[in-house]
Amino acid sequence: MIEIINKKLRRLALLDAIIEQEWEYRYYSFNSVWSESEEMASLRDGSGGEWFFLFAAGNLAFKCTSPVDGLVQDFEELKLKVPERFSSFLNEPAFSMSQGSCIWYVQDQSWVKLGNSINDLPDPEAILKMTASDYCKFVESYFERQVNQSLVESVLEGNYTLEIAIKINPEIDIELLTKDQLEIGECA
Repeated sequence: MIEIINKKLRRLALLDAIIEQEWEYRYYSFNSVWSESEEMASLRDGSGGEWFFLFAAGNLAFKCTSPVDGLVQDFEELKLKVPERFSSFLNEPAFSMSQGSCIWYVQDQSWVKLGNSINDLPDPEAILKMTASDYCKFVESYFERQVNQSLVESVLEGNYTLEIAIKINPEIDIELLTKDQLEIGECA
């Protein structure tokens, strides 16, 4: 499951990098070189909603802040329920760990879910189920653009090429996309 969600998050970040070249306006991001032994995925909705995934040494943790779904009253108490092996995740300043709506982590190939249910942002289970059609609907709503579903499906299936990127966004800056691909860890 960890490898599957890693690939899906990379490919969503790649699609966002193709569609929106300005990093600060993207919804999905992925950093395959977060540290020597960690990778990080993030989401920002532009309205205060955000989440982070940290992939480290076979471990996977997820933290979400969704103002629409509500914040956990005592987030510090919630963090105490997370096993010690996730300490780098819990102590990462970039993840805004002073407040949040939930924390999930993988234990024995299943999610352990702490905190509130998330409905406003895609949670890890929704990410795994996301189809090319779902992503195209998201792009139309969020970026106010239309993208070809079969091209999106190719990228989500791992069949990415620069030609596909150009078909998705004919105005793309290939040099900038190449740099983004290196950070994301998805290259043609």
